[in-house]
This record gives sequence, C-alpha cells and structure tokens, in this order.
Amino acid sequence: MLSFAEGQTFDPYFNLAMEKWLCDHLEGQLILYLWQNEHTVVIGKNQNPLKECRLAALRQDGGLLARRCSGGGAVYHDLGNLNFTILMPSDQFDLHKQCSVLLQAVRQFGINAQFSGRNDLTVEGRKFSGNAFYHGPYGSFHHGTLLVDTDGEKVGRYLRVSQAKLKGNGVDSLRRRIINLKECAPDITIDKLKTALREAMQQVYGQPGTPWSWTEQQLTEIRQLANEYQSEAWLLPDKFQADLCLEKRFGWGEIQVQLQLQPQRITACRLYSDAMDEVAISTLQQLLQDCPLIPEALHSRALKAAAEHPLIPECIAWISQEIEGQESTW
Repeated sequence: MLSFAEGQTFDPYFNLAMEKWLCDHLEGQLILYLWQNEHTVVIGKNQNPLKECRLAALRQDGGLLARRCSGGGAVYHDLGNLNFTILMPSDQFDLHKQCSVLLQAVRQFGINAQFSGRNDLTVEGRKFSGNAFYHGPYGSFHHGTLLVDTDGEKVGRYLRVSQAKLKGNGVDSLRRRIINLKECAPDITIDKLKTALREAMQQVYGQPGTPWSWTEQQLTEIRQLANEYQSEAWLLPDKFQADLCLEKRFGWGEIQVQLQLQPQRITACRLYSDAMDEVAISTLQQLLQDCPLIPEALHSRALKAAAEHPLIPECIAWISQEIEGQESTW
C-alpha cells in the first residue's frame, strides 16, 4: 500500500519527529512524505554543529538548528527547498529504485539529472539534492533535499564546509557546488515538483497512492517526540576536554576523533562524522572506549565490527598509525 503524507508546518522539530514517527509505525507500508523547513540548518546524527555551521550567525538571524537521525552532512533548508522522505520496510530498501523516483520526477521538467558520488543528485556536475539513509528496527527511509529556489547566499553564510571536501568536488566554494532547479527549468515550482514526485512514485512502484490521514492521537505523539528533537541535549555536544584530536577525510566522508587518555589507555572519546553509516560511527566510539593505547588492541577491536561496518577497520588503522610511538607519553 502506497500513501502520501505531507508536512503540517515549517517547524523542523515537528517535521523530523513526524518522519521518525512514520518510520516507527510503517506496518509494511510504503510512504512518500513531503515537507519543508523554514530557515534551518539540519546536521547529520554524528556531526558537531559548532564545526559544521556558523551557529551564532544562524541564531542571530532567527534561524534554527536541527539534528536528524540519519548520517551524512549538514544542509540548509528554506522555503525554496523541498524535502522528501521515502519510507519502506527495510527488506524493500532499494537505492536504485528510490533514486529512479527522484530522477523521473525532475526529468519531467526537462532536467537531465544524474545520481553522483556517494549521495548526491546533480545537473552538469552541480548538486541540487543531498541524500541520506536511516535503517531502524521498524523500517527504513531514504530522505533528502531538492533545491528549487533556495537562497544560495544563506547556504554559504551558515554552512562550514572543509576545503578538503570542496577540493574533492572540484570547486573552491559551496555556492559554486550547488544549483537550483529553477536555473534549469524556470517554470518549476514547489507544488509542481510535489505533483511530479507523487506521479513518479506511483509509476516506479506500480501502485496507486492515497493521502495519509492523521489522527489527533498520532499528532500528539509526534509533538512529544518533537520536544526531544528540540532539546539542547540532542542538538549540542556535551563538554569534552580532549587530550588528542585527530581529523581525516576518507572516501566515505570526514571524521574527527577526540580522545581522553591516561597512561597507555583511551579512557573516553567523542567522534563526529558526516559518514552515511551513522551506526558505524557510534559503534566505533564504543569500541574505542577504555581501549589500551596500542595498535594490537585497536586492531583486535576493529575485527569485531569489520564485516558489518567496513569503514571501522580503515578508520582504526589510521588511528593506530597516528598514535604509534606515542604510547609511552600518556
């Protein structure tokens, strides 16, 4: 059964809570959820907002910070952007099929869009959609942005993007990396794109869609969940004094590792990353906790998660190399 849900507000906390509620109550359904946030920076689950955005400037200008439950990087949302979420049972997650919905919808406007890199949709090498993925106990979803007529000046004003990431994409500024669909198809609007997405969803999945109807009880539960998404505990990192801080960009994304150390042992750590596999980052953080500060011990722990999360052994090999020869100094 295919259902179409739509956001009830431009409040990012309520909209993200609605998305999570839908995923937790799928019951075998397929859902296309369309929504918009106003003047908001949304960061990935494992990102440090103080590193990823100019938080003081954002809040001074009346903007909001939100954190989603999926991995990936930071994005800016305004009413020139349309967010989509395709939700399904986890055994039906099919990246190619989901991307086909997005590409087919955009191509209705004569735009020759392509899937590029690890999670982007592009036109002539410029990004108009960043995608991320979530796999939970009750279902999965694929969500992302669709830049129709977003304020590029504000994107550049609020988001911090590392030079390594820009260089990897062959540009020297974030504004040169992104493109609005309206630049390619002047007649496109948010409402027209919504219609195209619903049509493409029905065509790709071969079934008719029906509107999702909300009950007051469901909306009450979503409001309660929205309070958690709005809490400082969810949005901001706790205070952490690191003895050693390491940073690196891999093919799968960037990572910052903060370690608290005692003689020959990692006593605590914090990891921040835009990796798409958000579970791998939390698993890696757990593996590093209370680990002897020697390469052999780190490699032993990496083997425990290598099969499920291939990025973990790669990351631990790098950490081992960085700390090699420093064991005796802690």
